[in-house]
Amino acid sequence: MTGPLRILVHSERPGMVSRAIAERHPDAVITTCDSFDALPDAARGDHHVVYSERFERRPYPREALLAQPSLSFIQVSGAGINHLTPWDPEKVHVCNSGGVQNEAMAQFAIARLIAISCRFFRYHDQQKAHLWQPHDVIRSTGGTLTVVGLGRIGRACARVGRALGMTVYGVRARPQPLEGVEEVVGPDRLNDVLALSDYVIVVTPLTDATRGLIGASALASARPGVIVHNMSRGGVIDEEALIEALRSGHVSAASLDVFSQEPLPHDSPLWDMENVHITPHVGGMLTWQDYDRLNTEVFLDNLDRFVRGAPLANLVDPERGY
Repeated sequence: MTGPLRILVHSERPGMVSRAIAERHPDAVITTCDSFDALPDAARGDHHVVYSERFERRPYPREALLAQPSLSFIQVSGAGINHLTPWDPEKVHVCNSGGVQNEAMAQFAIARLIAISCRFFRYHDQQKAHLWQPHDVIRSTGGTLTVVGLGRIGRACARVGRALGMTVYGVRARPQPLEGVEEVVGPDRLNDVLALSDYVIVVTPLTDATRGLIGASALASARPGVIVHNMSRGGVIDEEALIEALRSGHVSAASLDVFSQEPLPHDSPLWDMENVHITPHVGGMLTWQDYDRLNTEVFLDNLDRFVRGAPLANLVDPERGY
């Protein structure tokens, strides 16, 4: 690297990140960009480092970044990096901010499952209609939870589920025992653990290997009446297969925070299904201020490592997707 450190901050709210960089590295040349449309022009500044945030619900202009020969390091806000794939790891290092939303996302997932089990959504509708009508509820205590994806967020989900008395199973690409989890299996045994499950939380990254992982076969193998919560990426679950399983009642309910197309199209049948509960990709449950602060802290730590030539934290393998 010759000359001053050149950093591009691509964010909907670049102020906090750029100010923090300037305080830590006053000699750095910082460029900010707060739109997708402006990124190709902004990226022509021969930057060494990019802070990247996917803040618009449309294809990310990844070529604008990856085409720059000077680029060595991209820090992604949040955990998902599929908007940048593929890249050459010999030319550029990509790191995510996995870890900043673990507890919030675990609480969100378990809360959604409990709300469905306890009929909270139905009681909310009844309140608006001034209707007094009790319903049976499903106890979470003693239920069985399968967490598909045992990264940091998945492990937090497993821990919270276990604390509530659930028997927890896990699915991950490279199975290994995990404290508090009954059994960890590979994707080849996904159907086996789904057959035991009252609840399923999907929190695996979207990769070539996981696209459509929860498809018709997996859903058919699940225990009848299973409740599914997806907060990974929409493509991990085959939406058409899920819709059919919801219509038949084999999947009794679904809590969906992510979709194959976002925003969810107005004509999607998911909107009008009584056993579907939709949130607009907000599973992190952080204020924007906290989200920006936590991601900035991760980035600054990695930026210091980059300047020192030290190993980067949260380095992502583009083949595995995490």
